[in-house]
Amino acid sequence: MKKIFITRELAGNAEELLIKKGFKVEVFREDRSISTKLLMQKASDADALITLLTDRIDKKVIDGLKKCKIIANCAVGFNNIDIEYAGSNNIVVTNTPDILNDATADLTVALILACARRLREGELMMRSEKFKIWKPQLLLGLEMKGRTVGIIGAGRIGYAVAKRLNSFGSRIIYFDRNKRENFEKEFNAKKVSLNSLLKNADIV
Repeated sequence: MKKIFITRELAGNAEELLIKKGFKVEVFREDRSISTKLLMQKASDADALITLLTDRIDKKVIDGLKKCKIIANCAVGFNNIDIEYAGSNNIVVTNTPDILNDATADLTVALILACARRLREGELMMRSEKFKIWKPQLLLGLEMKGRTVGIIGAGRIGYAVAKRLNSFGSRIIYFDRNKRENFEKEFNAKKVSLNSLLKNADIV
């Protein structure tokens, strides 16, 4: 039976799916990052390793992987893994490049709305019992419709943010090293210099 070692508990039913596929799964379940020493002990006989961005997989760790054929990194990049050395040891390294696009975009828009609509100020007013009576100008925030939002970087996450803000009727301008024709066409966005974006955007 092939063994998979996972450096932290994963969300959802990932572990269950692997077990159903016939793998022996061992998971480091403590609420902290696994130490290099313990990682080397646990993964020494693993056929596969599932890691997180906080796990440093360097030459020392790779030398201790006697049976490993693949390191599946649950992260957008590979910064924590010596991929060249892994490759020289016939270990395949994979990642999850698009896994956080929507989550990051959701949180970005949530923070924009919280600031624009002064949600935190309103919450603190209610909790401190300072709210007495409604007034027309009380905590009057910014309406997103018609506001100019400047997006720095029109890549995958920038696209996801623009898609959400477009639904509010916001005007999109962006700064990027490259001209993004599809981005401009879909969101009626305009490419500007960084200085122009910072000067003209209501929200960055």
